[in-house]
This record gives sequence, structure tokens and C-alpha cells, in this order.
Amino acid sequence: MLRDYISFQLNGQDVTLSGSAVFQMLSDYLRYERRLTGTKVVCAEGDCGACTVMVARKSDSPNFESRNFSSLNSCIAMMFSLDACQIVTVEGLSLEGDLTEVQQSMVRNFGAQCGFCTPGFVMAMTDLFENSNSTELTEQKVKNALTGNLCRCTGYSQIIEAAMDVKPENHRKLNERFKPSKNSEILQQPIFIQEQNRNEIQNGGREFYAPLSLAEAAAYRDKNPDAYLFAGSTDLGVQYNKGKIRPLRFLSLHLVPELSAIERTEEEIIFGAGVTIESFRQQLKKKLPKASDFLNIFASPQIKNWATVVGNLANGSPIADTTPLLMSLDAEVEVINSKNQRRWIPLNSFYTAYKTLAMNPGELISRFKIQLPDPDVKLAHYKVSQRRDLDISTLNASFLVRIKQDKIDKVRIVFGGVAATTLRLSAVENHLQGKLPSKLLFDEARQLIIGAIQPISDVRGSGDYRKLLAANIFEKWTHELGIL
Repeated sequence: MLRDYISFQLNGQDVTLSGSAVFQMLSDYLRYERRLTGTKVVCAEGDCGACTVMVARKSDSPNFESRNFSSLNSCIAMMFSLDACQIVTVEGLSLEGDLTEVQQSMVRNFGAQCGFCTPGFVMAMTDLFENSNSTELTEQKVKNALTGNLCRCTGYSQIIEAAMDVKPENHRKLNERFKPSKNSEILQQPIFIQEQNRNEIQNGGREFYAPLSLAEAAAYRDKNPDAYLFAGSTDLGVQYNKGKIRPLRFLSLHLVPELSAIERTEEEIIFGAGVTIESFRQQLKKKLPKASDFLNIFASPQIKNWATVVGNLANGSPIADTTPLLMSLDAEVEVINSKNQRRWIPLNSFYTAYKTLAMNPGELISRFKIQLPDPDVKLAHYKVSQRRDLDISTLNASFLVRIKQDKIDKVRIVFGGVAATTLRLSAVENHLQGKLPSKLLFDEARQLIIGAIQPISDVRGSGDYRKLLAANIFEKWTHELGIL
């Protein structure tokens, strides 16, 4: 069975959409079709946060039970990706005309200023109190939560003060306010009941297809190699807005339940290809807190809530920020074909050339896994960019080491931004393996690094600068280890 529409809830109202409307951006739908103009559009690339809305997805809970709302940049989210979601805009926050505690705090602390970016800040702040322990709120956590929002009046202090002044006990969670009643029509739609239907929408020469399994998805991609695979669309959405791509076929995996699965053992964690960067970050908190903290500057909350780790890997960029981290943890990627045959590929051999992957035609990424290091392993991650937050890396790196009986028992040296692909320097690792740590040894390794990489020059830095940067970051790490 196929259905030719998408269903979602908008500010508590059931909505069914079909035809050309499903191929537009959420922000355009809200502003031009629903006249919900509190959602602003400035950058159209997910950088400024003026378009922020709150969304709860089907993957959180198939039947709306215990769904969590989180922030999303609506300017880069295509409508078909909102199938089976609940959406709340700034207009939907107030209850019978009463402002929420977050909104009232913005008023109390004069956080609105010119008012243009205010709705986005209100939604981002709402995300903060929906998804964090408000009893442990600090100014730094507030700043982290608001990294995806820009204020052109430059008065961030009042906005931060407003967040710190919010009374958590007065914040009413969105999943309590927007839980559909049992007689809600949307709950009777195929996407919300056990017998799901595939989704296929054709309009004006464009086609959107959402299968129920990975094998079906691979078969569709095998038959239609020109189809663009959409998950979080935080990269493709930008390219679409800027006219860089104009797909005629869109393939979405939002109805495939296994892609949201996370399996954890004592030795490893296996993540479905639909797991977001924020979910990934949360899983790393206990075992790998430094890695979790590193992901705080990877992107804004709005991006991390929607973007997938696999999307970052499959993009194949040599400066992707998750790749060095995952490569240092001996990550592997599982791919599947139309015959439901699966195979694991070590991430270290997944990239064969610039943006070229070791995958066969028709194959899709289904999962990835990381090895959890022993407690005595020391892991460090570095990112150098022109801005600290929300910027493309000039160079990034991950280092891992384990010392046993005073000797280097295990070591991983990984750099991004120094070659056509993310580079694990096995020759440097071999030079360090089994030896006593010393300044001389690390100085030798530093020289090997300089000789092993051939970075290009571009707008973010020259090749010589990147060489020196890689060597200095390695030296910085050796000092921070505290083992000399």
C-alpha cells in the first residue's frame, strides 16, 4: 500500500499535505501558507537561528508517548521530512494568550531588543528547558544552548540573563501540552498505527519515496541512482536553498525503525544510520566525556538535533568533525544492498579518494559502531577554525593512547584537513608503538607528521600553515598527556 501525502501536527492541529507543498521548506510553508510569520528567515542555511521551531519526531515514540520536543532550523528542513512529526512555532507557545515562563523572562529582562531574532531565541531557550537539567543550569550551558542564534543588536547579555532568570518550576513541557487526544484524526493515519504504509508522492516531475525497510530503500536507490538520500538534510537543505542541487527524486528513511536503534555492550556501541549527532553525544557522556564535550562546538543545538552522524561521514569531507573522532575509536560502517546483504567496512579504509567511498552502487549505510576504550586510555580531540563555534574546520585531530608498564601499548593519530581524506597516520603510530614515552620520541613523531601530510592551501589557511598547525597540535597533546 502506498500513500500520497504526509501527516503531521502543527501547534496541536492535525494537518495532511500532498502535491507540490511537500517539496518546500518548512519555513516557507509556515510563513507563506500558514501566515505564521514569527518564524523568520535570514540566512536560509541554518546559521542564524531566526527560523527555529520545536519538533517532536516519530522516532522518539511511534504513538506520541513520551516524545521530546527539540529545536530545528526550519529554513533547511523540507516538508516531507516532517512526516509523522509534531511542530510547535512561537505562535503555539502561549496558552490561551498567556506567555510561557521563557517568554515572560525575556520580557522581564528586556531581552527582545529590536525583536527580529527574538522568536528564534525564545524557541532555542525553550529547547534548553525541555531537554536539560535546569537545576544545574550555568551561564556556559546557556551560551552553549544559544550558539545557533545570532542577534544583530549585539545585546546577548540581556538574553543570557533572561535564560538564567527562568523559573524552571514554571516551565510546562510541550509534550504535556501537545499530547494528542485519543480521538485525534492524525492518530488514525497509517504512519501512526502498526500497519504502516510506504509514502510515494509525485508532482511536477519530482518524486518523494519513503520505504519501510533498508532493503527497499537500497532497491529504490539501485533502480534510481540519481535519487538524493535525505535524513537530517542539514547539508543538502543548504545546497537546495542555494541552488547547488535540484533533485528530481528524494529518498527518505524516516519510516525505517532500525535506523534509530542504539545497541550498547561493554565493548562497543552500535548506532543506526538515523541516529542524530545529539543522540550520539548523549551516548558518549559517561564513557567518553571529552568526546561529548568536543561535540558541543561541532554545531548548534538546532543542527545537532536533526543532523545524523552518518550524514557527516557519508559526505566524505576531509574536514568533517566526527570522522577523526570515530576513526580514533576504530569505528566501522555497515552497508546494505538491495538483496539485504550486509558488510562492515573499517572507517580507516572507507574513504578511497576525495569524497569517494568504498561502497558499491546501490549500497546504503545502515549502521556504524565504535569500540569503547578501556578506562586507562587517554583520548583527546582538537578543532581549529576561524570562529570557535559553528565554523568549518581549518584542521581537526583526534589522538588516543594507552600506557602499559610505562610503554605505549596502543596509539591512534588521526588528522582532518591535511589530505584529500581524513588521515590516520599509521607510520607515526608504528614509530610510537611499544616505546617509552620521551621528549625525543615525541619530537621524532612530530617530524614524521610534518613529512607525512601534504595539505592544500585555501581560504582557511595555507598548506604550510596547516603543516605547522598539525605538528603544534600534536606537541600540545603530548604536553597535556602529563606522562613525560
